[in-house]
Amino acid sequence: MQKIRKFAVDFILGAVGLLAMNGVTALLVYPYLERQLGAAGQGRILFFTAIAGLMGATFGSGAAYARLKIYTREKHTENGEYNIFLLITAAVLVLVTGLAIVIKGDRAGASAVGIFAVLYATTVRHYGDVEYRMSLNYKRFSLYYVIIAAGYLPGLLLYRWTGSWVLIFLSGECAGILFLILTGSIFRRPLFKTTPAFGQNLKTICTLSGSYFLSDFVSAADRLLFPVLLVNGDELTSLYYYASLVGKMMSLISSPLNGVLSGYMAREEGGLKKRSFLKIVLFMLAVWVIVTLGACVGSWIFVYLFYRSYLETVRPLFLLANAGQVIFFICNTMMVVVLRYTHERNQIIVSVSYIIAFFAITVPFILKFGVWGMAWGIFTVNTLKFILFALLGFLGLSGKNERCETAE
Repeated sequence: MQKIRKFAVDFILGAVGLLAMNGVTALLVYPYLERQLGAAGQGRILFFTAIAGLMGATFGSGAAYARLKIYTREKHTENGEYNIFLLITAAVLVLVTGLAIVIKGDRAGASAVGIFAVLYATTVRHYGDVEYRMSLNYKRFSLYYVIIAAGYLPGLLLYRWTGSWVLIFLSGECAGILFLILTGSIFRRPLFKTTPAFGQNLKTICTLSGSYFLSDFVSAADRLLFPVLLVNGDELTSLYYYASLVGKMMSLISSPLNGVLSGYMAREEGGLKKRSFLKIVLFMLAVWVIVTLGACVGSWIFVYLFYRSYLETVRPLFLLANAGQVIFFICNTMMVVVLRYTHERNQIIVSVSYIIAFFAITVPFILKFGVWGMAWGIFTVNTLKFILFALLGFLGLSGKNERCETAE
């Protein structure tokens, strides 16, 4: 009971921090930008912030979960291996920034340097929370994200003086990174010390980063594909964002849950039985239904309060759009469990299958049905992803479970 109580407290602390950060952006930053620039102008900014989030999840979260996985195996890690990876990432993000500007055809009123800075700061911030997950210090984990949320507020003042939306996001990300430098150890000397297994560890980081890119691309797809595929894509980006945001916000409970799970599993010995994994799958399905229903109610309230003029336009999308978003984050929790107890190749199998299914199903749907095509496409491919994770996890655990049951 003491262990369960500690897990629950850590989960709540993680949720509070992440909800604070995302609440400030959703309830203050983006509504303010919409009032200043309109839905189309807001959509232009959403394109670049979606890329920042995708790169943060790809390289930042990829490195963080790789470090936790390596810590599970070796019980020791060196800062240098991950700092070197972050330096390599900076070069990659220069290319990503240029490519994004070319594809979009504009910079949403920002400079290329400013966009790159947002991408890189977001990536470092995503990686940075591994400091508190490795030590299971979820009080500081929560404070880390609360400080980021507080940092966005002076950024809004800077926007009023300069008209630069980049400064809103940079002020928050940099506040969090500064807190990390002052309270943590992952950015302290020796900054570039490595282990003899650096090559193998770098391979693990790159593998997980690639997997995160393939899976998280879909969560950002509405903001990335509408402007590219459709004539009025910037405005449709904002409309789909209004309809699905509460599903994304409510499903943020999976992020602290994943963080707490990965931190505890990094210290846990032994395997997982098939019976226990089946209970996890059924529990996740129940969470999906409950959270989706709550998200539909929350969506009506959210759009009524902050984007009332668009309520009748987006209300029919609430159920389908939120269901697709919630199951995406449910899949991320499934991924943490499957990644911990089965071979890394299962993550690659799921990610490659997922992205192939997404482009084969969702892109044609978008071209034919617009926002409804996006909603149906995301719901379909995320449901398939959940099924595939469940099957691979169940099959991948079979050998371990037989040995566990025999030992008992």
